[in-house]
Amino acid sequence: DCAIINETELRHELRDRESSVELLMKELANTLHIQNLVVTQGSGGATFYVTESGQYHHCPAFAAKVVDKIGAGDAMLALLSCALKSGFSPDLALFMGSLAAAQSVETIGNSVPVNKVQLIKTFSHAVK
Repeated sequence: DCAIINETELRHELRDRESSVELLMKELANTLHIQNLVVTQGSGGATFYVTESGQYHHCPAFAAKVVDKIGAGDAMLALLSCALKSGFSPDLALFMGSLAAAQSVETIGNSVPVNKVQLIKTFSHAVK
């Protein structure tokens, strides 16, 4: 399973403004029995906690401009979960999800879906 939440929601849920995001992620994942937990942190990127390995993975934010955050988490979750199911590493899955989220925040609402061709171009350019 996989869940995604933003840092503000995480801190609110656990009623903790002080602790590190990593500590809070581990607490939430253990409490709710979540195998894979992503916390988005706006311009700070996203952190991915894999319960089984106990490892954290971080990816920076890639959006050139943020127009609307609605749907960004959904875009990230869709691509990340498909990548994980396909056997991609947590780092690569998070990277791909972050690229989808970046594309999502650059348009208003969910009127424009994540563009597969643009996503592949961005991915290809980034890994060169």
